[in-house]
Amino acid sequence: MTDKFSQEAIQQRIYREFTSLVSRDENTIDLAQAALQIAKVAYPDLDPVPSLSYLDALARRVIQLHAQIASSTSEQVNPLELIGSLNHVLFEDEHFHGNESNYYHPDNSFLNKVLEEHTGLPITLSLLYMEVGKRAGIPLEGIGFPYHFMVRYSWPEGRIYIDPFARGLLLNEAECLERIQQRTHHRGALHQRWLEAVTPRQMLVRILNNLKSVYIRHDDFPHALAISDLMLLLLPDATVEQRDRGLLHLELKHYGRAMQDLQAYLERNPKASDRYEMRNHIKQIRQTIAQLN
Repeated sequence: MTDKFSQEAIQQRIYREFTSLVSRDENTIDLAQAALQIAKVAYPDLDPVPSLSYLDALARRVIQLHAQIASSTSEQVNPLELIGSLNHVLFEDEHFHGNESNYYHPDNSFLNKVLEEHTGLPITLSLLYMEVGKRAGIPLEGIGFPYHFMVRYSWPEGRIYIDPFARGLLLNEAECLERIQQRTHHRGALHQRWLEAVTPRQMLVRILNNLKSVYIRHDDFPHALAISDLMLLLLPDATVEQRDRGLLHLELKHYGRAMQDLQAYLERNPKASDRYEMRNHIKQIRQTIAQLN
């Protein structure tokens, strides 16, 4: 069993390596590498090379299949045939699919496990789809719809939305709205902000937020804390996240760190709606520290 000090050393190493991946220009962030680094929170000995090699191999198969289609017809290849080749390899050959039976399992958010089990969440299947597409020369964008993540493919004559959670289902904007309405009971038009491409940093934050919620749901506060550290690395000005990290420290009886985070939260948000609750936590922490001394 890993002792407390070894666990902290592991988390510090993960934090440093994650920092080196995301502390760069937005357009140069390697999503696959960063996602595999996140997976080390649960799998600290993870070697990313097999997962990255698998992504490369999938892309080669997409390229080969598309080349066969192109050579078998004298007509110009429809851009959607690129997507057809990608869908065939991932969903017909490899049987990737959404995990509806065990949706809230942490493994659904880890790229290495998605590649092993061939199942995951909308956002991790979208990340897989985008990374294989990128390697196959197919430019794709992540689209963060409410409660559901999809992928968009654009070409000069149009654009199409792809739902990797639904085995590569192709949708237009009207059909996307219909699916959103089914999930959220939203009755208005599509908000334009929903159609904006998600940046790599935003995508990683969404994965981390999903994981934090799952770990808290399972009362797994050590892993939730490790995820919160990574979120604050991506969102250093997110005061609510600093508050949440303070509360996680409190759950784990890290009283000094908890007080530091909660005090910083109140200093930056003196009129926060939960200020009295946080002040009470700080008061109780001080009393506990005094008793321990």
